[in-house]
Amino acid sequence: MSPIHREHMPSDRTMPEMTAAAAMPGAAEWVALADDLLAGLVHALNNRVTAISVCAELAGLGDEQMLAGGMLAAEVARLQQAGALLALLPARGNPEALEIGPVLQDAVAIHAHHPRMRAVDCVIETADTPPPVRAPRWALLRVLLIMVDVAKAGAQDAADTPAIVRLSGDAGAVCVRAAARERGSWGAYATEMAALCQGTLTRENEELVLTLPSLSELRRRERTGWPTR
Repeated sequence: MSPIHREHMPSDRTMPEMTAAAAMPGAAEWVALADDLLAGLVHALNNRVTAISVCAELAGLGDEQMLAGGMLAAEVARLQQAGALLALLPARGNPEALEIGPVLQDAVAIHAHHPRMRAVDCVIETADTPPPVRAPRWALLRVLLIMVDVAKAGAQDAADTPAIVRLSGDAGAVCVRAAARERGSWGAYATEMAALCQGTLTRENEELVLTLPSLSELRRRERTGWPTR
């Protein structure tokens, strides 16, 4: 099986879209983060391809333990997982009803492949059972990836201290909080991603705070003529 190269991966943007994205304040930081994540995921895919090739070769030589022990099946499962995470990155899809918890878990899983932050763990703390929201999955994933990146960057210098992202919610809204000790330049890009999710991203003291209306709240607003994006 041949290695996978980043230049062979499909692009999710047309040239005009890329030009517009590059002009947005803070977009350069997103492009740099996305490139790091893509590099990490491609590395993971290549590792799995290599492992599967070795397993297949040994099985072909009569190593029955390779199949009986489930090693080949485990490597295939890891390959599928890395491929599924990679497939979440392109900017495709319309707003849909989503449980934010699984999307946040996807963001943490993707960021775990960051080449320079693999050693930093990220823990999700959930205070309540957040209600569903409505958002484009890719936009929600991107703003959550930015928040995870900021939290992990702040935790890098603290030995054995994980980054913490807090998730809470009530009937009207869902809130995600991530420590943000340093003031970055994500600015308009992260804010725009939050707005595409019909929410807001603000800085409160040393935290980034994403607030999204719940699905039931959005429906209430629509019934009463409240403007939605």
